[in-house]
Amino acid sequence: MIAVCGENLIDMVPSEHEANLFEACPGGCPYNSAIAAARLKVPTWFVGKTSNDFLGDKIVAKLRGSGVDISLLKRSDQAVTLAFVERDDAGNAKYAFYSADAADRFYYPEELPPALPSSCAFLLVGSISLMQEPSCSTILSLIEREHRRLMVSFDPNIRPTLIASKAEFRVRFEWVCARSAIVKASDSDLEWIYERPAEEASRIVLSLGPRLVALTKGEQGASLLTRERRIDAPGIAVQVVDTIGAGDSFHAALLAGLGWLGVRERHDIAALSSEQLEAILRLATSVAALDCTKRGAEPPSLRELSIFDPRAARLAPGQIPSFNAKERLC
Repeated sequence: MIAVCGENLIDMVPSEHEANLFEACPGGCPYNSAIAAARLKVPTWFVGKTSNDFLGDKIVAKLRGSGVDISLLKRSDQAVTLAFVERDDAGNAKYAFYSADAADRFYYPEELPPALPSSCAFLLVGSISLMQEPSCSTILSLIEREHRRLMVSFDPNIRPTLIASKAEFRVRFEWVCARSAIVKASDSDLEWIYERPAEEASRIVLSLGPRLVALTKGEQGASLLTRERRIDAPGIAVQVVDTIGAGDSFHAALLAGLGWLGVRERHDIAALSSEQLEAILRLATSVAALDCTKRGAEPPSLRELSIFDPRAARLAPGQIPSFNAKERLC
């Protein structure tokens, strides 16, 4: 149901036991979303390139172990992107990226698969792969090729240190938004792009063409905005270990919920009721909250979600009777 395209890397996460030491953990915004979707039992493909070395093996092993289809993932002798992570006292992460000559960054248009699986409904893209060449041009060409057939879901996940020109990035951001059915962004993302409150910026994004904007606000919760409705949810109180991958998990769960409700085309989003949007938002916030209870990006399984919040899990097949996007969620 979901094809995910973008960076895969190694997060160098501070050791839990020794100061000034780091542990190598597979990560990357789209990569984390692919892991999260597959752990929710959603058919997921990862599209991209990684290395042939032992770090690439770690990346591939986590994909395979989580149930992600890796048939569209290429391997090369190039290195892996490294992202060194530093946490503040609240568990929020700051990153330093090292991607010169890295496999995922040097993903070329001719390496794209000629077609994505016919059962795909969503194409999830975003983050640093759209801030660096040549991967940026490659993924833009994939978006242009597929956006009329698939629903593109875009997470900018902005890293200002990687952006040479804010004006140029905004043009690219709006180009992708215009071809996206869904935009998932944090309040800090939109405030940085538009230099105005995130709520106001969300409406600007909606005016560019997406049918749904998902706005995450950290411990303040999240909102879903369509042209017809706005749904808000508070943050879920958990013991936060760190926030690495929480937004990526939210994004995956958002698409899982839409898919489980039978959304297959852009116009299906407008047909969703307020109750259905509330259920999707509860699912996404619960999955993100569970990710925050673990070190690094470790999205929950469907079983873990069912234990944590049975109401959030009830959208999943087998949890409730099936229904389509035009029916109300009771």
